[in-house]
Amino acid sequence: MDRPVTRCLGALFSFCSITVFALGLILFSKDVSSACARALSLCLQVVIPSLFPFFVLSQLAVTSGMSRWLARLAARPMALFGLPGSCAPAVVMGAVGGYPVGARTAFALYDAGACTAGQCARLLSFCSCCGPAFLVSAVGVGVFGSLRAGLLLWGAHLLAASLVGLVGGVFTRRERGGATLREGTKRVAVAPAVTSAVTESCGAMLNVCGFVVFFAALTSLLRASGALAFAARLLPLPEAMAEGLLCGALEMTGGIASLPGLGLTAPQALALSALIAGWGGASVHCQVISLRGERPVPLQYYCRGKLMHGLLAAALTYAWALRLPGETAVMGGVWYGNLYLANPGWFIVFTGLYLTVALLLSWLLTRFDKKRL
Repeated sequence: MDRPVTRCLGALFSFCSITVFALGLILFSKDVSSACARALSLCLQVVIPSLFPFFVLSQLAVTSGMSRWLARLAARPMALFGLPGSCAPAVVMGAVGGYPVGARTAFALYDAGACTAGQCARLLSFCSCCGPAFLVSAVGVGVFGSLRAGLLLWGAHLLAASLVGLVGGVFTRRERGGATLREGTKRVAVAPAVTSAVTESCGAMLNVCGFVVFFAALTSLLRASGALAFAARLLPLPEAMAEGLLCGALEMTGGIASLPGLGLTAPQALALSALIAGWGGASVHCQVISLRGERPVPLQYYCRGKLMHGLLAAALTYAWALRLPGETAVMGGVWYGNLYLANPGWFIVFTGLYLTVALLLSWLLTRFDKKRL
């Protein structure tokens, strides 16, 4: 097909899609506006409080020079993934911070010269993970009423991510040659580093919340118009299960929340939750693309890695869930309206650990700053 014809068809498709979307927003404005309001509430109550501190922390870990210090300690473990030890902060932040903290840390490492564009692309394939706050508390206890199920989901999620990184490391060692690292940026003093980290994190946080609201509106529009149910009937799966998977393919939280009401067995529901969480959803992928900006970092490794991550996590979760005894909620949670606040005892434990880590990082930043003066 000629290029002018292809361009005309592409422009026509774009025009029709935008027109249909605009008409849908008008016809189903009540449903869409309600979904946007819920998404904004989610951003204010959950997304910003849980992600923003890790955004600042990840930026500080790079600008303070801590990645260079960790590079010596993590050289051997990261060699298993075919990456330098300086990439370790992205793996750690992704494991504990959740989407898309790992991806943002990887891009910050690239900006600091700690990795090449190819290494950053490889790092993205397994460092962008779902955090324990979501999988253990929100999904395990909040959705399935089981702390053990949440820990199982998080353990399988991290193990699957590690396997993706190991597979990529094997193929990386077969590649010809390698790029030369760019000269890293100079470390800055603590005060400018903190102010810069907070400022940059505010912009990144705004992008993340924007995609959360947009995909909440899109999912609500597809559901209200019946398009989601129609697409679900085309799949060779039970309609309710297919609709849950399609919803999860767009937006992770809504897809996982719909699984317990589908009449599935516990292993099936947990495995599908692991699949959706490992894949991340189009909302998370758009957040990663937005964070990438104009950096010459290819995303094919990321897309393949997330697909492999979801499949491996689902297989591991299903195998382990078959041995999980039936149980009710293991820990009583605290609810305020529609907001789940988690268990008070675990909240105190996690808060204590968070403060300990924060104090340790503050001490390390102070030491680095004194050595430079």
